[in-house]
Amino acid sequence: MMKMKRQAGFTIIEMLIVVTILAMLAGILIPVLEDAAKSSRDARRAADLKNVQAALESYKRVVGTYPDTGDEWFGDMSDNGSYGYDAAGYIPNVVPDYLPALPKDPDSQYPTASAGYMYRSDGVDYKMVCEGTPESFPAGNPFYDPQRAATSWQISSPGGYNW
Repeated sequence: MMKMKRQAGFTIIEMLIVVTILAMLAGILIPVLEDAAKSSRDARRAADLKNVQAALESYKRVVGTYPDTGDEWFGDMSDNGSYGYDAAGYIPNVVPDYLPALPKDPDSQYPTASAGYMYRSDGVDYKMVCEGTPESFPAGNPFYDPQRAATSWQISSPGGYNW
């Protein structure tokens, strides 16, 4: 009796099984990886706000006031001046003495015309906002913005909280 040798490679049915398994794994992994990316970007936004808050308080201890924008919003988005991230950026005079550079949103699609980072101060009070970029709004969010509750996060002095 002659034995048939199996040729190297996969049959069509085996290939379909492998493709089906890979598709199922992709269906499970892609949403998990997308959620992880969103969480990572929001963690970076939170860190940016905390770092800026610390720099602003240091600036005030040394200078006596917060960096002043004449009570106008300065931002990296075009609707608020398209300011940059250096010493002449959207928070005046904090780079390089208090921060190496002003933060930029971790999502490369920002800034846009109306979404990005912005800052306002009259010298006495301030508010910095991640406008339109956060991807989650958890209960008890320490960066809750009462003026933009569904779109933004903020840090502020008490007098700037409701700007």
